[in-house]
Amino acid sequence: MCALVFTILCLCLPLLSIEPKGMGVSSVLYNLFLKDGDGNMIYGKVLLFVFLLITVPIAIAAILLFKNRKRQIMLCQWCIILNLAWYVYLAFCFINEFMVSGTPHLNVSVAFPFISIIFYILAIRGIRADEKLIRAADRIR
Repeated sequence: MCALVFTILCLCLPLLSIEPKGMGVSSVLYNLFLKDGDGNMIYGKVLLFVFLLITVPIAIAAILLFKNRKRQIMLCQWCIILNLAWYVYLAFCFINEFMVSGTPHLNVSVAFPFISIIFYILAIRGIRADEKLIRAADRIR
């Protein structure tokens, strides 16, 4: 549940601001668009939004499938993979575009997918512990 909250927060909050090399107003990058200094929205980085948007229903499905622990673990692993892909694409954009156009300043919301990865790992560990406990209880009968 906490991983889902951090993912949704990352979807809504700005990721970084780009201070131009010369004079001008800073641009702000969100997951869905880049808002330049004039207030125009450039929808070039939609893939950042897509990775996190796909993660949200998968995380909700993982929460609701509490009776099927193997599938729950698999869905948590997919969420981890999508969050890592989000970081890879952000690093690609950071190196190729943002460093060239100005000085980027990261916001706290860039760390939210990493925090959600930690929560997914903790969830997988808890699900596996529950599975072991249920198997041990079945052996006693």
